[in-house]
Amino acid sequence: MRYELKHRPLTPEELRDRAPEIEREGREPPAQLTSFVTGAETPRPKVAVHRTGDGWLVDVEVNGAKVAHRAGRSEETIPRPSHRRGPLQLDGFVPAHAAVRLTPETAMPAPRKRLIGKKGEFTPLGVFPPDGRTLLTDKSYPWRCTGLVTTSDGEAGSGVLVGDRLVLTAHHLRPSVSIGNGSWWVSFAPEYDNGNGAFGASDVSDLRHYDAESDDDYRVGHDYMLCRLFEPIGVHCGYLGSTVFADSWRGQQVWANVGYPKDVGGGQRPAVQWGQSMEDDYEDDNGQIIETEASLNHGNSGGPFFSTFDDGNTRLCGVVSGEGSFDGDVDNALASGEDMVALIDGGRADWPA
Repeated sequence: MRYELKHRPLTPEELRDRAPEIEREGREPPAQLTSFVTGAETPRPKVAVHRTGDGWLVDVEVNGAKVAHRAGRSEETIPRPSHRRGPLQLDGFVPAHAAVRLTPETAMPAPRKRLIGKKGEFTPLGVFPPDGRTLLTDKSYPWRCTGLVTTSDGEAGSGVLVGDRLVLTAHHLRPSVSIGNGSWWVSFAPEYDNGNGAFGASDVSDLRHYDAESDDDYRVGHDYMLCRLFEPIGVHCGYLGSTVFADSWRGQQVWANVGYPKDVGGGQRPAVQWGQSMEDDYEDDNGQIIETEASLNHGNSGGPFFSTFDDGNTRLCGVVSGEGSFDGDVDNALASGEDMVALIDGGRADWPA
């Protein structure tokens, strides 16, 4: 759509020129070890610390307690707005102590296994050559704002911090079976890497999303869900801003994606790609479908595509929804649009830290 927006993504050349102005060093956040436990008595943890190799082993023993997930409290379905409301772009937040890097530190993933059958070679879903994904090892902003989402339905995907205690993910990750059974949970762990993460994890207290066709049918242009965390992780980790997608940005190789694809890191390690472009976009009421040929796989659902803008803010333009055929052309699809920004804006107002 031909939006008149105040801010635009920086080109690769502008990013290089402005790196000394935007990038900065920071200090490592204190390690956060958080567990929710149940039990009849007030927990009295016993902590023991042991030296092992070049690190320390911290043992926590809580007698009479059981580690559990905190059950979600509420789920709210809101109607899709019939007309534009509120801003089209929102700012992000960078903690004062956080390091900021425009290009992330990475590591090469293990070689991908080939699957061969009688009729030839089989390939993972939605991967386009050249596959530019690598393992993300960077702990700076904005790369650390994406995390692993898990649910009581046994599903896993990606999500991103968009407020002090707000996470945006894909609507189709809603734990519909558990909700139907009367008890559910969703958990989010930012910068999760194979069991590790400096900011710990938080379960979700409340869900908010637009209405869907059914529990099994979701509209791609509105395939996003806002999660309110029990813990205000965004205060310490930082969070991204958001924006609608403008037609003039098509073809610009300015977007980065972080997520937890199953075919890179087994869904347990974050994968990153940058310098990606959007091929096309379509309106869906006030939602938006964006096409991309960035390589995605199961586990990427809910992960953000984001860029650094001319005012120094990092904003996401959409979250991963699925793979589809658009007029015979197979592409991956993002959910975006005015309603996405409105959902985040309303959550920031209603659910502050």
